[in-house]
Amino acid sequence: MLSIPARTLRLVAAHWPALLAWYLAGWLARYLIIELASYFGATSALIGLLILPLAALARLGSFIAMFLVLRPSMPAFQELRRSGRGTEEPAGPETGRRRVTEIVLTSILPFFTFYAAWQLLSADVQQYATGSLENINPFQSGVDSSASVLNVRLDVWSIGVIVVAFAGRTLLKRYRPKLPAWSSVVAVYCEAVWIYIALYFINSYVAQFTGWIQGRSAVQWYESVRASALEVVHPIGVAWGAIEWAIDRTGGLVLLPLAWLTLAGIVYGRALAAPKIAYRPKNVYYTSARKRIDGLPGQLRRRLAELGDGLTGRFKPIVSAFLLIWRAGAAPMGLFVLGYTVIEAASSWLLLAGVRVIGPHDLNTWWMNFDDMLVFVVGVIVEPLRLCLIAAAYDFCLRRLEERREAAEAEGGDPAAPSAAAATTVSPSPSPSPTA
Repeated sequence: MLSIPARTLRLVAAHWPALLAWYLAGWLARYLIIELASYFGATSALIGLLILPLAALARLGSFIAMFLVLRPSMPAFQELRRSGRGTEEPAGPETGRRRVTEIVLTSILPFFTFYAAWQLLSADVQQYATGSLENINPFQSGVDSSASVLNVRLDVWSIGVIVVAFAGRTLLKRYRPKLPAWSSVVAVYCEAVWIYIALYFINSYVAQFTGWIQGRSAVQWYESVRASALEVVHPIGVAWGAIEWAIDRTGGLVLLPLAWLTLAGIVYGRALAAPKIAYRPKNVYYTSARKRIDGLPGQLRRRLAELGDGLTGRFKPIVSAFLLIWRAGAAPMGLFVLGYTVIEAASSWLLLAGVRVIGPHDLNTWWMNFDDMLVFVVGVIVEPLRLCLIAAAYDFCLRRLEERREAAEAEGGDPAAPSAAAATTVSPSPSPSPTA
């Protein structure tokens, strides 16, 4: 368990320059893409929204590259590669490029989801909107600032963009063996566009719907009755408020590091091979449905299988990574969450220390221009350390997986058919180059 902080320090010492270079590349690419989106967003909000997903992709690409850079110093990961478990693919540049593309495509959905949940998407949109408003000339005829920047509605055009991007991604996946190599870049862009725009509308309309619900008379009546009841029984009210506060704080402290660790599991799982979950339900309804499906015509059954793989294939790596983390044990994962929280708190303390060292200056002429630079410097210090902690924790999860396999082999079990307690399997194959 204590190997997690020790491995973190070794990863930092071995790979700090490469991690810093990838972080700076991702930060610069994100900044330039948002500036480009701001330029076009001053004319058309939809065009700006079509460019914005590239900013999130730049962040995702830099994090994936940082994770992959750490692989040589992860002993459990390297042991899985050398162990020869599963079917290995032939090594080569094409294999590396294809594996990197699969890593990016598999990571887009979970990364963009927590990117939106932790308001990182809102930060990108806010920066984009500010830049777009600065690029609008209020004296230019025919330009209405209220009709641009963020005025994107869920209409036939926006829905059409989502449908076209999703259909393009599906077709590119189906005919990938017959298409040139550059089509994978188009597939990544289509996947990013439909997920990003869908999350943008979900984020916007959920906020509006929540505000509408809170304004209903029935909800306000319930809140007033609840507050009155808790005031009458004051100790219960205090206890309930403490429980709500603890759940709110604990949820934020625990879910974010676990989300990052799940993303690392997806990246490293795809770098080895597709994680698999052995699931053999003994249910009469499942068996009956399976027999009905097997009795369908072959062409229809293949189309249904393609549809099912398209829907479930996005979530299988997420579930596999989560199960692997879950079975690593509560105490090691608690130590990981504690370390992540310490790093998160250290970033706030570094910002405060920077402000104290710089001293008092004018708010408008100094801090409004310099605060972003200070946040960037703190990010350069903290982000590589955070990624090393996540990689060390996932390497510990892989070590626990190998220990369970060794225990199963020692007991005479069949490691190729794990039980429900150890169903997650990872089949290694040559891993790609992060520069591919």
